[in-house]
Amino acid sequence: MFTVKDVLQLPIMQQAKLATEAKSRLQTPVEWVSIIEMPVENFVRKNEFVLSAGIGCEEDENKLLTFTKEVMEAEAAALVIATGRYITNLPEKVIQFCEEHGFPLIELPWEVRFADVSHAISTALHQKERSLVEYSDRVRKEMLEIILKGEGIAKIAFYLGKSLHMPVVITDRRGIVKSKSKSAKALEEKWNAHLLTHGDPLYFQHDESNESISLPNNMHWIHTDTVTILQLAIQSAREIQGFLLLDWPEHLQEDEVFSEQILILLEHAVTSSALCFLHDQAALETEMRLKDDFVWSLAKGKFDSTDTALSRAKSLGYNLKIPYLCLIAKPENLSILYDQEPFGNMSFENWLKQLGDMLEEEVYHTGRTMHLKTMSTFQKEELIIYVELLSEKSIETAFPFIELLQYRLNQKWPRLVVSWGIAKTFGKDSFHTGFQEAYSALDIGRRQKGEGYISTYADTRFDRALLALAENEELRKITDIIIAPLQKYSRERNIDLVHTFIVYNRHRGNVSQTARELNLHRQSLLYRLRKIETLTGCSLDNSDDTFLIDLSIRLHTISAQNDPGTIVR
Repeated sequence: MFTVKDVLQLPIMQQAKLATEAKSRLQTPVEWVSIIEMPVENFVRKNEFVLSAGIGCEEDENKLLTFTKEVMEAEAAALVIATGRYITNLPEKVIQFCEEHGFPLIELPWEVRFADVSHAISTALHQKERSLVEYSDRVRKEMLEIILKGEGIAKIAFYLGKSLHMPVVITDRRGIVKSKSKSAKALEEKWNAHLLTHGDPLYFQHDESNESISLPNNMHWIHTDTVTILQLAIQSAREIQGFLLLDWPEHLQEDEVFSEQILILLEHAVTSSALCFLHDQAALETEMRLKDDFVWSLAKGKFDSTDTALSRAKSLGYNLKIPYLCLIAKPENLSILYDQEPFGNMSFENWLKQLGDMLEEEVYHTGRTMHLKTMSTFQKEELIIYVELLSEKSIETAFPFIELLQYRLNQKWPRLVVSWGIAKTFGKDSFHTGFQEAYSALDIGRRQKGEGYISTYADTRFDRALLALAENEELRKITDIIIAPLQKYSRERNIDLVHTFIVYNRHRGNVSQTARELNLHRQSLLYRLRKIETLTGCSLDNSDDTFLIDLSIRLHTISAQNDPGTIVR
């Protein structure tokens, strides 16, 4: 950055005299030089170094003061007035005004030609710009070499820390530290403490009201009791990949961040880090896709031989020579969560994929915490998990695993509702069978209990028996004879006789309890019960007839739930 102070140090300006003590403004950048006389109007740009002979202001202090004020209000870097021809001496009134407003006012002897001053400043600006271009090109090449050598973000953090003489930390999008420079241990600890207080960095609420300077959108200051951190978002295609953190030294002002060399280093470091993240993400997505396909093939029983499965598993880092139990988790309210969360322009499909990846990541961390090997895949909005068994007590292993995983999920998605199915069969070669059992347990459990429950295959024996009975053609006919007239009456009169019978049967024929639960008058309930007997041809006083109605309702219900084309009323 070429400043007013740099201009004053040029040889051509040796005879110049700073008329004010506005030294704080000597660091104002100079972007161009101009020669101007009254009127100013809009001919002065921001950060322009203005030269003037004061023509039109001769012996009129007020005119010169007005001229100086207009130059300052145009946000010029400084004003140089040549004395000795039109202006003999700078008026005290003008000097005092510039002093009060911290605006650099410079006196230059008339003998020094403006053309020489303009040429010297223009040349210096050009040389400064060229040196910055060369510096930027060198940094870009060195960063590119880091990427081409595959040295990744660790080398970028080291390079940046060495160049800036500051501790540097690079994190992923969730704030987890991926790499750091030398002497960055304290910064890492401060950052982790900040995360515990403020949560996910993607949703940090930065207080910019106290910032003295306006930063670009990807930069923010984080002020703690002991450290000032400059946080830069590493992003590509508007998606944040991670964050770059600098432990800002106390001896540097915060506005030093706008120094050209610092900005060049930060810009190239962020760009290079984004490329590294994209490369790592592509490699990780490829690996995850291969693992997903493998686990899904295991679940569907698509491998022709055990040797083929073992070979594929070894290449992916899985061990199939230990017993696994299959669990299936189904997130129930995904559409609601998507509508309620601020996901910007992300489509539901992309959000669902991202959610699936995070669910699998939580499975991995849960298994690692419990020292259990796991395999998982997210398919068709369901999470299929194979968890290692340490004993033959499969259920005892499953529930603590589900409890910890559910806890981790609740920390990130408190409103997420998950239903679970647990297999009964386990072992080294029971992947397909275990999947079928877990899926059956999930399906039956959701239909019988609703959403958000854990169901085991061992606890679905009665429902599976009903499903088997429902396949019997004779029973189907009997069921239709019993159910059809009840449904027809319910549709026509808007009176649910099936539900009435279910409540009546649950209370073992107690009319008073049934009427109380249904909120009906006793005579109204008795009328409904007589109607059930008339329509079905069964007597509710006969235990066999009552059992037949109950069985017909159960068979019809479970058949209808198993057949999407059947309407249950």
